[in-house]
Amino acid sequence: MIKEAVVTSIESVKYAIEHGADRIELCDNLDVGGTTPSYGMVQTCISMCHMEGVEVAVMIRPRGGNFVYDLYDFEVMQQDIKALRQLDVDYFVFGCLTRDHTIDRWQMETLKDLCVDIPAVCHMAFDEVHVHQQQKALQTLIELGFRRVLMHGGPASSSVFDNLNHIAKLVMFAKGAIEIMPGGGITKDNLDALLDAFPFQEVHGSKIV
Repeated sequence: MIKEAVVTSIESVKYAIEHGADRIELCDNLDVGGTTPSYGMVQTCISMCHMEGVEVAVMIRPRGGNFVYDLYDFEVMQQDIKALRQLDVDYFVFGCLTRDHTIDRWQMETLKDLCVDIPAVCHMAFDEVHVHQQQKALQTLIELGFRRVLMHGGPASSSVFDNLNHIAKLVMFAKGAIEIMPGGGITKDNLDALLDAFPFQEVHGSKIV
């Protein structure tokens, strides 16, 4: 079982490594849900983590707020991937939606192609897709070749435990074609209870270790 810890600083990278994280998601500005970290931060973090066998997933998000990106936002995302893929990044993490809260297939495919051979992950933008459209959205991500999708399974104000039935249905729908990783409110203290309820292969959180 893989524990992915959200980190924003060198200190939190050190802590995550020392306390058993298998992978980190590196971002900046966690107070707005995370944005793209700097080139220097990514380079330093990769050096630290790879020496200890810890993977690094890098968030690509130009700003806080919604996940509907205009051409300028989208250009920033493309340029960040082009620059950061020169480093030894293990995964890129991003999510783009249309104004009617569906996966923006063109933007997601364009960014996925720019990742070249670095696996792509869809982040919690997925939770903003209407619940009745999420199977279709998941199928889109599978068709585009995304490795993994991070989700809370419901509103941010809800408990991930309240959303387990819905997440489990999406796991069954995916049939292993994409990894579904729960996040949001999962900590080292409630992790065992979560895994007793459903045997997730990967889990995500800022307090997961």
